[in-house]
Amino acid sequence: MRALRITGAVVVLLGAAFLLWPSPIASRPFHAGPLPSLEGPLVPNRVLERCERISAGEILHSDKLLVDPRGRVYAGDVSGWILRLTPDEAGAYTLERFAEMGGRPMELALGPGGQLIVADHEGPHATIDSAGGVRRLATLTDSPEGTAGVAVAGDGTLYYGAHTEEPLSDDEGLATLLHGLEASGQSELRAFDPQTGRERTLVGGLYRPVGVELSSDEEFVAVAEFFAYRVTRYWLKGPKAGTRDFLLDNLPGFPDGLASDGEGTFFVSLAALRDPALDWIHARPWAKNLVAKLMRLGLQPAPSGGAGIVLVVDEAGRILESFQDPEGRHVSQVTTAELHDGSLFLGSISGDWIARCPVDRHARGLQ
Repeated sequence: MRALRITGAVVVLLGAAFLLWPSPIASRPFHAGPLPSLEGPLVPNRVLERCERISAGEILHSDKLLVDPRGRVYAGDVSGWILRLTPDEAGAYTLERFAEMGGRPMELALGPGGQLIVADHEGPHATIDSAGGVRRLATLTDSPEGTAGVAVAGDGTLYYGAHTEEPLSDDEGLATLLHGLEASGQSELRAFDPQTGRERTLVGGLYRPVGVELSSDEEFVAVAEFFAYRVTRYWLKGPKAGTRDFLLDNLPGFPDGLASDGEGTFFVSLAALRDPALDWIHARPWAKNLVAKLMRLGLQPAPSGGAGIVLVVDEAGRILESFQDPEGRHVSQVTTAELHDGSLFLGSISGDWIARCPVDRHARGLQ
């Protein structure tokens, strides 16, 4: 009995110490809207199960892709290289190492002169010429958590998300999850002019921006807020210039990649579907602070492949349809979707593949 009493006292003391132990985050409430039902254009389908993998096992964590006018596919690899897949006349792809970045390349875009624009996780953007030569752009000196998303306007202006929060952990994955729980809304959408070196903040208070894309007429720039289940729209031209609203709000999942076909259609990649339990604790800072403590002790949620989902959205914010692999059996955690010459190319931050999916643009569906 004495041993049981001692054990009970120890458990009580440990529990009290855990409750008194400061949380690694200063959590704020975030009230997500009612979880939308998967109906209409969101009704589950198995369209993405018909995609062809063109690089299985060759590229790790292709968070974002880029396809140039010649159909060559560029992807960042965890090794620090930009890799390039070049198709031949028969449709087979040859993989090559194109440019070494050092830091992990995260975001890719084409500049007005055809040069490759890269944002790596460590910070500065860079341009890469046709021979793979890298030139750094000295920007983002006050973005401790790096950058996300990059879109390039016709005049060369770069638009990107800047993670301005202080790092919450040396573990990149844990730091990202902790920032998501904290919901501090400290990130920004910025613009940078490479000619003048001028950098300016367009929108503040963002919840972990990731994908960034311009509308077809460059009237607005859209930025996916991963942990807020929405896509913010900042108006660059017209009567709304200088203001923000939402292109999409209360999405059923976490928006990651944004891409445009240049003709008025966006492709929005959902890295995962929402969890009702997370929505519940998102509104309760005390619960998030407790969860953050457990995560710092190593009790993190088990990784899950999740569904593969790409939304087809017009520039008015209407969801036209969705392409899905509900169980993630063939493609999962899709974080990038790029359209080129009748095919949709998909990548995943957690996968080792790039998938190619033929598209019937008139029917707005996959063949």
